[in-house]
Amino acid sequence: MPENRRPRLAGPQGTLLLASAMLVAVVTGCSGTTQTPGPMMPSADSNVPTPPNVDRSKCDDKGKQVITADTNQDKKPDVWKFFATTAINGQSVQALTCKQVDLNHDGKIDIVYFYDDRGAQTTLEEFDLDFDGKFDLTVYYVQGKKVREELDTNYDQRPDLWKYFEDEKLVRIERDTNNDGKVDEWQYFEGGKLDRIGYDTTGSGKVDRWDRAPEAEEGGGGGGGEAAPAAPAPAGATTPPPAAPTSPPPAKPAAAAPAKPAPTTTAAKK
Repeated sequence: MPENRRPRLAGPQGTLLLASAMLVAVVTGCSGTTQTPGPMMPSADSNVPTPPNVDRSKCDDKGKQVITADTNQDKKPDVWKFFATTAINGQSVQALTCKQVDLNHDGKIDIVYFYDDRGAQTTLEEFDLDFDGKFDLTVYYVQGKKVREELDTNYDQRPDLWKYFEDEKLVRIERDTNNDGKVDEWQYFEGGKLDRIGYDTTGSGKVDRWDRAPEAEEGGGGGGGEAAPAAPAPAGATTPPPAAPTSPPPAKPAAAAPAKPAPTTTAAKK
């Protein structure tokens, strides 16, 4: 990207104007604006539900106006905003399509925001949590509401923990506990509390064992040893609970009260 030319201004007023000019620079159609890491990719045989479709060309600077900002005044841009010409209500406007941020000023993108066609709502966010140049967290939005998170907890650039939301409330967590690229643990939430957990113990990619959540057991909804409730899974679940799920381990029986010693008989006084 060519260097941004700045006007030569003398005097105190010129110094203030120069500092202001350094904060924002405008570049149109500048190729290679940033070095953005690629998205996290699931394995080929993944059993993870397909995420919402996102137009990744929103962050392509081809044919867009790119506005950069230098927030720490080191003469290097650390914020990039992409604008594309679009028609809204019959008028041609410049809509925000993407924003990229270099948080630690090392020349690498740490956060990327994708926007809808009107530039009003976020559709996707990507974060590099450990500043290694690779994305570790992806957040999806539908109509401005968060519906899904993907997290790479071991930093191998493959997600291994997924969170699903309905009306921005957590309803399900899926985990790949053995890092083989497939979900093998499903946690379902009801009313904001963990309700049941499903496990894949055979590598089939499907639940074959269910456990009731500890809160449910302590709630006293039934005696120990009952089968986990076969409530329907939230919308979009990978594997709904089976009709006859495996019973969770029985609750530990309450310890028996120690036997009281027999009362001693006091001899009658003579």
